Amino acid sequence: MAWGPYQRFSDLLFVSVVGHLAFAVFFGFFYGQPLIGACFGVSAAMVGALLPLMRSNVAATKVRVIAHAALFANMLLVMLGQIWMGQPPQASVWWLVWWPMMVAHLLGWRDGVAWVPVSLLAAGAMWWHGLHPVLQPRMDAHELPMHLLQMGFLLIGCGVALVVRRAYEGYQRDIARQQATIRAQQLELTEHTAHLEDMLQALQQANLERTRLFAQLSHEVRTPLNGVLGFAQLLGQTPLSETQSRHLAQINQCGATLLQMVNEVLDFSRLEERTARVEQVPFDLLCVAQEAMDMVLPVALSKGVTLRMERDLAGADMIGDPLRIKQVMLNLLANAVKFTPAGEVTLRCRMELAAPEHERPRPPDWLHIEVQDCGIGVPASALPHLFEPFCEASDRTIARYGGSGLGLAICKRLVDAMGGRIGASSEPGQGSLFWFSVPVAQSTLAAAA
Repeated sequence: MAWGPYQRFSDLLFVSVVGHLAFAVFFGFFYGQPLIGACFGVSAAMVGALLPLMRSNVAATKVRVIAHAALFANMLLVMLGQIWMGQPPQASVWWLVWWPMMVAHLLGWRDGVAWVPVSLLAAGAMWWHGLHPVLQPRMDAHELPMHLLQMGFLLIGCGVALVVRRAYEGYQRDIARQQATIRAQQLELTEHTAHLEDMLQALQQANLERTRLFAQLSHEVRTPLNGVLGFAQLLGQTPLSETQSRHLAQINQCGATLLQMVNEVLDFSRLEERTARVEQVPFDLLCVAQEAMDMVLPVALSKGVTLRMERDLAGADMIGDPLRIKQVMLNLLANAVKFTPAGEVTLRCRMELAAPEHERPRPPDWLHIEVQDCGIGVPASALPHLFEPFCEASDRTIARYGGSGLGLAICKRLVDAMGGRIGASSEPGQGSLFWFSVPVAQSTLAAAA
């Protein structure tokens, strides 16, 4: 219904209709004034027609327009009836107070406020007609039963008060029921939230146990694997045939790959458990970068890939975590060499200086590292998920190039642990650019220089 919020005040229409009909019967039959009775009877019918209209599905705009027109015509008919009754203006204007009140409760307070000037204009018209009569009264004012008219005014007022009070109590009951429903829903939601929190804690505990299991298995596998590689190295120092040397080289290569995968799983498990600590020690960035490049140099030479380093540094001495920085560098360089069939891999290092030293507290400088290759590249659809463990792109590269698929995920967690940022940009077939930035501080010697 268009007028659902105002249904409780529709009883005002019933009060108004009863009052109009009482006046119509009283003056039409008992006082023999059919025109006065007709005025009140027609106005009663117009008000009564609003009751089914407000309970219908007619649009609210149409209902409001029809209701205003009907009530305005109702007021004019009542004013006409009062003039024919011979009511003086000082007595008749008091009846005009009911229309703004009815409109405010039936249609809304804004409509009621709009009817205040309408009622004032109607009162002014009644006073003007009292001074300059246009219509002649059909009854003498002395013949009017003023005590009955006053009693009718009071009864209408009591009826309006009862309707308003009844509607108010109905709204209070509705509010109480809604509050009870909300409390019940909140209690149910609280219980559901507690259940979800218990499930989340159980899942987190299961995930932690899984991570610990991976860490323990990786650690247990790495010990005999190191023994296998050690004995393979000792075996290589003994006289071997050419075929045995090739087989031993394959054993060493497969063992090194397996050891790298085990180390990556172990690192990832430690990072999942938040057990990796970030150090703040002085280090030489150029030495760290050169060590990372030297570790991937044999693979690069075997593929014909050139390694190059570019640097834009005022000083290479800084304070940070050289082990974690080198690990991220190494992972990015190893990936670049792995996915570059031929060409060049470039490692760039530069500093992004913070604000001037007179600002306190002085923010840290940022070490920005880039690794650019000219390899196979990464599809645009895979870039947003590139640093997630076991993503779809990782599955494809593992199937073709090998590895654990955890290298970039480990880089992301290491950079996050150091409070830095990591990202990548790539074009399929055009190569990739991986970068990371971590906050560092200048060492005392570098600052003095």
